Parts: sequence; C-alpha cells; structure tokens
Amino acid sequence: MKSSRVAKILEVGPYPPPRAGWSIRIQFVRERLEEMGHDSQALNLGKNRKIPDPRYITVQSGLDYLFKTLRYAARGYTMHMHANGDGPIGFLLTLISAFAGCVFFRRIVLTMHAGTHQRYFPIERSKYFFPILYLMFKLPKAIICNNEAVKEKITEYGISPKKIYPIQAFGTSYLESDSSTEDASLPENINAFFEDRDSVIFTYIFMREGFYLDTLVDGLKLLKEKKPKFGCVIVGSLDDNEPPVKKRIMEKIEAADLKSTLCYAGDLSHDAFMALMHKSKLYLRTPTTDGQCSSVFECLSLGTPVVAAENDNRPPSVYTYPADDAQALCAAVMRVLENHAEACSQIVAPEVRDTVGEESRLLVNAALGNAMH
Repeated sequence: MKSSRVAKILEVGPYPPPRAGWSIRIQFVRERLEEMGHDSQALNLGKNRKIPDPRYITVQSGLDYLFKTLRYAARGYTMHMHANGDGPIGFLLTLISAFAGCVFFRRIVLTMHAGTHQRYFPIERSKYFFPILYLMFKLPKAIICNNEAVKEKITEYGISPKKIYPIQAFGTSYLESDSSTEDASLPENINAFFEDRDSVIFTYIFMREGFYLDTLVDGLKLLKEKKPKFGCVIVGSLDDNEPPVKKRIMEKIEAADLKSTLCYAGDLSHDAFMALMHKSKLYLRTPTTDGQCSSVFECLSLGTPVVAAENDNRPPSVYTYPADDAQALCAAVMRVLENHAEACSQIVAPEVRDTVGEESRLLVNAALGNAMH
C-alpha cells in the first residue's frame, strides 16, 4: 500500500555484491520502501563502492563521502546508517553522517549490527572510544539493534531506551524464494561436489580476522581424519579479505591437505544460498561478533542443524562450541552428523515476523516526523 506522503531515505552501508548480512538487509529494506511508494537510495560503502552502478551511489573517497552525505541531507533525505562496534573507520563514517544530518535538521537512524561481543562494544570494551560511541548513539533520532540484549548494552552509554528498537535482521523476506529447494539453483561445481562426498556441511566466511579461521582449518582437518569422504562448502567472496590473513590461511589449508575436502562457492545469490542450506547436513558458523545471525535463523527455519561458536546470543537448538577450540568444533559437528535425524527433529524453529516491514515503517516515520511508536 502506497503512502500519500513520500519519505526520502538514504541507506548508507555496503550494497551487494558481494552479498552479506548487512548488504542483503539493506537491499530488502530498499525494496520494501519502494513498494510502499517511498524514495530510497543507497550510498554504497562496500567493496564495490567505486564501481558505477545504477543500483547505488558510488563513494570514491572520504571527501566524496562527506560531500554526498551533506548533499543528500540538504536534499531532504533521512540517512539510515549501518555500523557495528568493531572499528574506528565505521565510527568516523557514522559520525560524519550524523553531523551532516544534524546540519540540515535531518537526524539519522542508526542500525547497530551484530551482538554483544564486539571489539569496542559494549561499554566495558569501549576504552578510549567511549566518547565516540556515546555520540554515535546520542545523535541519531532512533537506533535499531538485533535484540533486547544489545539494547540493554546501548542504554549503558546513557542512551534513552525509548529511542532503541530491537528488530531482528531476519524475517519473512529472508525465506521468500521460488527455487530454494531446487538443485538447479546451485552452481554445477557445487552439485558435483555433493555427489562426490558422503557428508557435506557449509560455512560462510570472509578471509579476515574475526572468523577464527585457524580454528576452522584445524577443526576441518580433524573432521577429515574421522570422515575421509567428508566435505565442506565455503561460501563468501575470497576477494573480500585481508591479504595477510588470506595468505596465511590458504597456506595452512595446503599444509593440512584439505584442498580436495573444500569447495569454494564464492558469492552466491540468495536463492542458491537457500538451496545450499537445504542440501547440506549442517551450517557451521565461526564468528562471535555476529549476535544471533540471519543465516542461522534461516537454517533453523528450513530444518537444517546449526553448529556455531558460542557468543551468548545463539538461538535455541544451536549446537555451540568455544570459538578457539578446534577439537570442540570437531566434536560438535560429529555429534550432529552421527545423529542427524535426531538433530533435525530437535530444531526449534524461530518466530518469523515481517521485520523488514517493521523497519521500513520506522524509517518512514522518522523521515516524515511521525510518532515513532
């Protein structure tokens, strides 16, 4: 249903490709806003930000970013900034958008992604970044976060809970697919890999710090020793990486003789990603900063067991292990593989709401000056 008043909203964050949790969420929200009859643009901060594309606005440099945030705020756009607690660059970009919005009386909406275990968040980890995080939370008109636990941590910075809205980065939009159960939606090399293996799992990583990649490789080596015909599909763009990390991990994979055990899927479409969830024995999730994680919820909704590094935010029925313990990783995966039918039967399906709609309505109300509740 289209609104009689048109809101102008600028999504500021990574836009696909490559596809990841933040970028997929931004795409879903933009599509919903446009369906509702509103003007939604995307200022791309992702890896492809300098490549011209009609789907988004490019960012060529820091000065270009400053100029464009000011320009769009002056044109009446309310910026929806996406950030987390992992680094100063993200903090700076958030503050630039927040100040640009304030200059033109268009206070931003901030989505604080991920969970309660980040490099400089919550407050006990902030150290000398406390004043910056305080401003990040103070300046926006509203803050969206994943759950009540994150909301509580944000309030510890002296922020009113009335402006913080827990909205899960998961919902009906994530499960909408016409081909999620069809093998044809998977690339041919992945289907061939499944045919050559007796047990295939998948994981979603980037070659950078925070994904516990050394633990992952050590755990996969142990699994191969127990199940020689075991295989793992690795999803995620290998170009989205930190070069020293990628070099070290690829050398470690070679030394562990894992090349034939792994299949690199790259940056899959959402339909192909869902097809992989259906076909795999389980999903292995290694980072701890991700909170509850949309792909974890997707797997549980589709009946696929999940093994994940413990971060105190995992949903019920997820099998957890200490993030830096390769033997525990191996044991958790083996437990599911050896009792797969039981693991599937014990899955607690998450509640599935139209969270994209909830978020879109909140953004529209913020942009139009309506009541937020």
